[in-house]
Amino acid sequence: MDWYESKNLAELYQDCLIASLELLGMVASVGFDCVEIKRIQQDAPKSISDTFERHFWYSQHSLSDLYFLKIPIAEKPAFVLLIRGLLDDGWDNSGSWIEILDEQGEFLGSGRFSDEIISWQNRPLNGEDFNTLAPPWIGNETELQVSRPKWADEVNPMWSEKILTQYAITIEHEGAKTRYVMSTEYG
Repeated sequence: MDWYESKNLAELYQDCLIASLELLGMVASVGFDCVEIKRIQQDAPKSISDTFERHFWYSQHSLSDLYFLKIPIAEKPAFVLLIRGLLDDGWDNSGSWIEILDEQGEFLGSGRFSDEIISWQNRPLNGEDFNTLAPPWIGNETELQVSRPKWADEVNPMWSEKILTQYAITIEHEGAKTRYVMSTEYG
């Protein structure tokens, strides 16, 4: 089974998973009923944390799961971010993407899966790569100054940790993992 077809990627890659974000229990009226976030807890280059935070931002606008792995590629450690867009009633960010960085956190490549083929590109993924247009990442000052479109200021995230905290029925902590179980009144 390919990673982009698996329902539980966190379990599939648990031995090499360093961070993840899962929007669980998709329900048409709510969007999701649980969010599970595992933050990076090990020493990693700042660019690795920045990459996770950038895609964490995009997920708030485009609804996607994130799985950040540390695995060997050609016998050298590398960081691989797997992104799975979500599809729900009236919402379509269906698709799977990948971004790869070397052990120092230098960008190596990114792409989108189409069946079992990856369409590679030589730049990091941004909000325009997903099926839903996300505003530029707020953590990138250069991107904000140069290319922030006017519409971006009017787009609110569909979820954030502030929203999760406000509407969660329970918040569970287990090591680096936090699980927000949502109220049915969310949205």
